[in-house]
Amino acid sequence: MKKYLLVFLISMIPIVELRGAIPIAAAKGLPFGWTYALTVLGNMLPVPFILLLIPVLFAFMRRHHILVGLVDWLERKAQKGAEKMEKRAGKAAPTDASTEVAPTEGATAPETVTEEPTEETAAPKKGNKAAGTLAFFGLYLFVAIPLPGTGAWTGSLVAAIFGMKKWRALLAVFLGVLTAGVIMTLASYGVVSAFKIFTK
Repeated sequence: MKKYLLVFLISMIPIVELRGAIPIAAAKGLPFGWTYALTVLGNMLPVPFILLLIPVLFAFMRRHHILVGLVDWLERKAQKGAEKMEKRAGKAAPTDASTEVAPTEGATAPETVTEEPTEETAAPKKGNKAAGTLAFFGLYLFVAIPLPGTGAWTGSLVAAIFGMKKWRALLAVFLGVLTAGVIMTLASYGVVSAFKIFTK
């Protein structure tokens, strides 16, 4: 029982997550089914709290000057994570095409004209939908492929800081954790089995 609890707790630790917990479980001889279930659960447990509380917590810490250096470091880490997500999704995250430009001095502001929506005016909505899909796919890949600097903790941090919809972020991270768990389980238990064969 202690071994199972240990593996569960290890999977909750930032950076280590299930990528570290599953090899430990395999080395201890725990069955892969229980290992997979426990590490996925442990890895996912902090995610809703990160998505819900991190923006509020960071704002509070900045307002009251509490560990501002740590907040800055985590935000820089999230920025690097966002860049990795963009690369994995296949292209850079789209920018807002409707960014306003301040008029030069002396220029008159254009009159506001109300128009019926056309295919051209509806295009930004399509673009926003495509951007959301890209962000979802990028977050999924970021969590799913078990490499250094990636995982559920960093992916959730990126999603929270950059304002991704919480339900989409939660689903993307969950699918990514499931995939990463499969990859690590196959790799870890395969290596352990091979080692046992060669040491007989």
